[in-house]
Amino acid sequence: MASRRPPPRIPKIREHAIITLGDATVLTGHVFIEATTRIQDLLNGPEPFFAFINEEDEIRLLNKQWVVQVRPFDKN
Repeated sequence: MASRRPPPRIPKIREHAIITLGDATVLTGHVFIEATTRIQDLLNGPEPFFAFINEEDEIRLLNKQWVVQVRPFDKN
């Protein structure tokens, strides 16, 4: 019986972003995306939540339905 190999994993990278929620809360920190995608792809994906790390290194799961705006930090 042949063993199955799991599909190769795409590494994730941290993207610095400012996120505005529906109640006007503004969060500054990082989201994790696959190295071959954009933050927009994360938000349009099927999962209802995504991981976010604020500037105090606290991890939160954010509900995509509450996200009103995401502004990636400029890399310049």
